[in-house]
Amino acid sequence: MILKSVSIDCVIFGFDGTSIKVLLSQQNPEILRKQISERDDYEEIKVLYDQHPTLTQPDCWSVFGAHVPEELDIDEYARELLFIATGMNDVFLKQFHCFGDVKRVPNYRVITIGYYALINPAHHTIKKSIALNELEWFDLYSLPKLSFDHDEIIRKAIAHLRNEVRYQPIGFHLLPEKFTLTEFQTLYEVILDKKMDTRNFRKKIANMGLLIDTREKQQNVSHRAAKLYQFDETIYNQLKKEGLKFRIE
Repeated sequence: MILKSVSIDCVIFGFDGTSIKVLLSQQNPEILRKQISERDDYEEIKVLYDQHPTLTQPDCWSVFGAHVPEELDIDEYARELLFIATGMNDVFLKQFHCFGDVKRVPNYRVITIGYYALINPAHHTIKKSIALNELEWFDLYSLPKLSFDHDEIIRKAIAHLRNEVRYQPIGFHLLPEKFTLTEFQTLYEVILDKKMDTRNFRKKIANMGLLIDTREKQQNVSHRAAKLYQFDETIYNQLKKEGLKFRIE
């Protein structure tokens, strides 16, 4: 049984080196209809799908979402949902907001708990579920037509991310395992939507002592190869105990 009045929606952010991306999907209507009709509680839940965009608007895209099974914890199901949709189970995931507008979905009152996940598209192989027709990355500032209030959910998610990256090193989840200082700075500039002074930025990062110099450089680039660095969460946690305050603005 699922909770008709409670759902989860997960915004998946990625970084391609120059811009922030959002992973969106389109459900396969035939599979969705089949899945619904085979459920024991079909008569109870069909009201949720009478005007569902997946079935009525084929050009509509969605963030990943589903109603919560009554026997599962919300955080537990959010991770399960993320794995079902993309095949990923070891990524940053955080709850950020509750959406409860009375008219956010047609026919029935549904409250959704918003989560966002952070991944690097080049570092993760995403496995598209057979229940999806399409799975595609879109630029944050050039999104297609979205289901329900998913535009608001994405806006809230990026606002929360912008606040968090200033004081927590979660931005590293959007970078490859080894990265340049330019990639690191570009990431923060596109998330915060502001240009940063390169000298001051690098000085601040160096003073925090968070990055490990891998003694490696970029390969197969047309310009002068830059040094590659890594972020070590163990070092960060130790420095945090010693009084380090992560702050980037």
